[in-house]
Amino acid sequence: MTRGLKNYFGVTDKSNVCKGTLLGLLGGVIIGGVTALLLAPQSGKETRADIKAGFEVGVEKAREFGCKAAETAKEKFQEVKSMLNKDDAEFAEDIED
Repeated sequence: MTRGLKNYFGVTDKSNVCKGTLLGLLGGVIIGGVTALLLAPQSGKETRADIKAGFEVGVEKAREFGCKAAETAKEKFQEVKSMLNKDDAEFAEDIED
């Protein structure tokens, strides 16, 4: 039964099904996006301004996140560095004893 359905739909293997599905999905997303932009109740100028504002907000949030991540990484680095220095001092004392 399965072999008959595969032959009927022209499917020879799984990779062809995956490729076709991905191409169909990508095509649908592109067509949907273009249609949404063309049928939007705003003018093109307003739409571009909204997209630009959203992009700027996204960039600012990414910068804030990057700064927070850098600060956290710096703090953790200092913690590890002080722990290693303490361990080195203890190790040196153990060797001297």
